[in-house]
Amino acid sequence: MAGSVVVKKVESKKMIKEFIMLPWTLKIYENDPCWIPPLIGEQKKLFDRKKGYFWEIGEGDLFIAYRDGKPVGRITAHINHLYEKKYDNDTGFFGFYESINDVDVAKALFSTAEEWLKNKGKKIMNGPQSFSVYDSVGFEVEGIDIVPVVGLLHFAGYYKDLAVACGFRKCIDWSCYLVKKIEDYRPYLKAVREEFMKGQNIQYTIFSKKEFKKRKDEILNIFNIAWDGNWGHLPLTQKQFDGFVEELVQVVVPELVVFAEDNGKTVGFIISLPDINPALRVLNGRMYPWRILRFLREAKKTKKIRTTIMGVLPEYRGRKIDDVFYLRTIEDGIRLGFEASDCSLIVETNKKMIGALKPLKAENYKTYRIYEKDIM
Repeated sequence: MAGSVVVKKVESKKMIKEFIMLPWTLKIYENDPCWIPPLIGEQKKLFDRKKGYFWEIGEGDLFIAYRDGKPVGRITAHINHLYEKKYDNDTGFFGFYESINDVDVAKALFSTAEEWLKNKGKKIMNGPQSFSVYDSVGFEVEGIDIVPVVGLLHFAGYYKDLAVACGFRKCIDWSCYLVKKIEDYRPYLKAVREEFMKGQNIQYTIFSKKEFKKRKDEILNIFNIAWDGNWGHLPLTQKQFDGFVEELVQVVVPELVVFAEDNGKTVGFIISLPDINPALRVLNGRMYPWRILRFLREAKKTKKIRTTIMGVLPEYRGRKIDDVFYLRTIEDGIRLGFEASDCSLIVETNKKMIGALKPLKAENYKTYRIYEKDIM
C-alpha cells in the first residue's frame, strides 16, 4: 500500500534542481510526442530570486510532494503585487504544476498552495499561471494531442481532470488559431490588403537590427497601452520584457516583424516567429553544442509561423491596421516558404481579434483553460 503524501517547501539549491527536473524524474512525458522540454537554464534563471523578473513584482514559494521519500509532484503558490494594484487583493495563483496521475497527490499539492495563499489573505486561487498571464497559462482542454507552437507548453492530459476533482472550475479559456494552407490565399491577399490600406496614410516597415533599441522601446510602450483592458493584462516590466526580447532575437525573421507608422510615429506592430518547437525536442532541455547543431538543422525544416504578439494604439483602432498586419504576415510567410500561420494565444473575450481571423477561416485547434477555486 502506498504511503501518505508529504509536501515540502523548496529551501535549497538541491531542491530547486529537484523541482525543475521533476518532469524528467517522474517520466511524465516519456512516451508523449507532444511534450517540448523546457530549457533547464531558463528555468533556473526564472526561479532565481535575484535574476528572475517575477521576484521584483511578486512573492511566492515552490513545493514538492513526496511519497515514500520519492518526489511525486510539484507546485508554486504566488501573489502578484501588480495584479493587486490593478484588479483585486483577493486573488492568488498557483503554477508550474506537474505530478503523477494521482488524486491524493493533487489534493496535497493544491491544499498546500491554498493554505499558503490563505495565509496571505487571499480568497480565490487561480491558475495555472506560471508566473503571469504572459507566461505559461492553463491546462490544455482541447488539442491535447497536437504539438504546441513556439512559446507554448504541453501538459499531461489528466491535469485538467485532477483540477476538477480538487474543486476547481473554469475561469477563462485561451485558444490557438491556425490558418492552414496559406498558399491558397495567394491570389487575393495582395488585393485585399491594398483595399484595406486605401486612405490609411499608414506606412508599413519591417524590423531592422540597426533600429533595435528604438524598436524595442516602441514595442514595450505600445504593447502595455494597447493590451490594457484585455483579460488579466498587466504591463510588462522592463526586466520581463528584456527576457522576452532575449529569446526573440535568437529566432526572429526580420520580414515577420512589421511596424505601422503614421508620419514617422510608430502606432502598431506585429511579431511572428518560425515555429521551432519541434526542433527544441532534440535539446531535451539542455544546450549542449552537439544538440544545438541538430536543433539548428531541424529548425530550418519548420513550415509554420506563430504570431506571438501584436498591438495597435487605441486611437488607431478601427482603421484595419490589424487586418493589414495579418494579411501581410501571411503574404510574407508564403514568400518565405511557410505553409501555415498560427495566432496564439487569444483569450475568449477578445472578440475583435477572433473576428479579424474569421475571413481567413482560422481553426481553433488548441485551448488552454485557466481554473479558479474559492478558498475562503
